Amino acid sequence: MNDHPARAAAAAAHIRDLAEATTDPHRAYATPAEIAVVTGSLRELARHLEDALRQLEVHIGRRDAGDWAAPDGERDRPYARQAGGAVQSARAEAHNMVRALDRAMKALDPFKPAP
Repeated sequence: MNDHPARAAAAAAHIRDLAEATTDPHRAYATPAEIAVVTGSLRELARHLEDALRQLEVHIGRRDAGDWAAPDGERDRPYARQAGGAVQSARAEAHNMVRALDRAMKALDPFKPAP
């Protein structure tokens, strides 16, 4: 077993912490520049999410048929096909998220901090 489940859980916890820390509209983001930086970081997160979903989809397809045997007492179902299709859909949504955040970054371009 590798540490991928723990890493995914830690990433989700960090995003949850960001979402919780930004619920107060008076203290969440101090400046438009801060909004631009966070938007850029979220765009990168979406790119990495898209990549992770692409890899997950590949690995779902690579599992042997025996790995997808139904638990005792249940009839066989197309687990890999169903999971793979759902992950493929999520990957497409992540791709759209990247594109939308790219548009947001273009709109926020005047507020990006100087390099």
